[in-house]
Amino acid sequence: MRTLFVILLLSLQWCVALESAGRTAYMSCALGSDTLCNKADSSDAVARERAFDYFFLQALSLREQERYDEAFDLFEHCLALQPASSAVSYELFSMYSFLGRKEEAIAMMQRAAKGDPKNYWYKAMLAIAYENEGRVDDAIEVYKTMAKDFSSNSNVFVALASVYTDKGDYKSAIEAFDQVERIEGKNEQITLQKYRLYMLLQDKENALKELQGLIDEYPDDLSAKVFLGSTYMQFGDTLKALGIYDGVYKVDSNNVQVQKAMADYCQRTGSDSLFTVAIERLLYNERFVGKERAELLVKFVTYKDGLGDSLYNISLMKNLMQLPIEQAMTAETLARYMEMNEMPQDSIAPVLETLLRFEPENGYAQMQLLNAAIKREDYDEVIMRCDTAILYNPEILELYYFKGVAEYNKNMHKEALGTFLSGLSKRTDDDAPDFISDLFALVGDIHHELGNMADCYIAYDSALVYNADNLGALNNYAYFLALDGRELDKAQQMSFKTVEAEPENKTYIDTYMWILFALERYDEAKAYAEKLLSLGEEDEPVVLEHCGDIFAKCGDTNRAVELWSEAKKQGGKSKVLEKKIKRRKYISDGKKKKK
Repeated sequence: MRTLFVILLLSLQWCVALESAGRTAYMSCALGSDTLCNKADSSDAVARERAFDYFFLQALSLREQERYDEAFDLFEHCLALQPASSAVSYELFSMYSFLGRKEEAIAMMQRAAKGDPKNYWYKAMLAIAYENEGRVDDAIEVYKTMAKDFSSNSNVFVALASVYTDKGDYKSAIEAFDQVERIEGKNEQITLQKYRLYMLLQDKENALKELQGLIDEYPDDLSAKVFLGSTYMQFGDTLKALGIYDGVYKVDSNNVQVQKAMADYCQRTGSDSLFTVAIERLLYNERFVGKERAELLVKFVTYKDGLGDSLYNISLMKNLMQLPIEQAMTAETLARYMEMNEMPQDSIAPVLETLLRFEPENGYAQMQLLNAAIKREDYDEVIMRCDTAILYNPEILELYYFKGVAEYNKNMHKEALGTFLSGLSKRTDDDAPDFISDLFALVGDIHHELGNMADCYIAYDSALVYNADNLGALNNYAYFLALDGRELDKAQQMSFKTVEAEPENKTYIDTYMWILFALERYDEAKAYAEKLLSLGEEDEPVVLEHCGDIFAKCGDTNRAVELWSEAKKQGGKSKVLEKKIKRRKYISDGKKKKK
């Protein structure tokens, strides 16, 4: 395959060629070319020429209209009329290539090049076709022929050098680049190509000679001098390399390339103290910016951390944060490093605050400070952090969730409802359905607390649309239906899914047994009540009261009174609880089943 360098040199001219090659033969007719239409002057020949001209123009027109099947048929007809037409062969080459019929495509390109041997573009396209099929030797032969026919065209030799390089014939590639320099003169890119080839050949003398020639040609090019020093380093001549680096330092002490080279030199020679100095010099260099600087900082901090120098790392990054370059990147690296080393949150927080001053939209800093506030249960800060983050990232639904929960915990129920609804209004198909379902379930819970039961049930229905197995929504929906005494069969089905999924969950068992009680399926309800009481954990007063009601309906009055009494002891506030205990019988709270 071609190198990027070769493609850049050839692509513009060859793209133009592809636009015009199809018209070459037709235009040559008007110029009297022997290759297309200049035949014996007979009536048959004239008729064939006219027919060819007509059909060729029609085929070109059809091709431009993207009516490729019809164009293909006409081009084949043209080839039958003029078998030696290179222009038609080229057009058919393009079509066969498009169809993936590679062998036929190459055969057509061979005919085109053979029919018009002095046509540069036909031969170039044939060579490229060979290369694309891995026929490197065939491509080389075409380029060698072109080198004779077009000896003043440097593109031919650049292409030839590229093919030789791909083949691994570096000496021949160098010879081809020599021809490029013969035509164009000394060229930095060609010199570097030759240098690399000499390095691949382990030819130290000629590699250094090429670089020295480049330096002689461009004496003010410090990059070339650093490159020369690095080459001496590769060959183990560290003293020569150091001398060259020192020379560059004298001219430009803040040259990024020489500072990088010196850091490499110090690391190779095993001097940790000098290596540290060299890296610091590079990191403090305000001309050294971008992704490479960020990567170097992380690598160096990791290296120092391996030596146990965590305090050095923190001090270094705090100092780097004072530079007027890439402060956000440095602050984030420091914060992540401190987090990785499990440093106290109150020592990381100021770094995160600094990061937000440099980059207010930084999601990492926002979420870290938010998480810290959540752990502290500092709901005011949670709300403030979420409000700030939402300004920059309004599409992140988790921010609305955290803010809404904080507002709910501050008994700001209406505000929490508004926050959840605002988040839901921004949901997209890319958001996780389970999370959307949870948000709708929270909306349902708050509507219940506010007494908006119609809106409560609508919200739960929406939650189950996004996740039909949302156990929390199923449980609450079923429980509230049971309390309202409505749609009990639907409530029973929803509640059963929860106890089936989590058979040891006391909340789900309580809901299900209470729905069975409402359905007057007392024996089934008693079985679940006994299971709930056997789980051994302390039960809430309302649960104890429910169990007492069930035992009372099943005729076990003593057990019922015992559970009611325990419910009262635990702080039960039912309006009829005291009456149940005194009268030793179940008393309804007044709610009736709705139809």
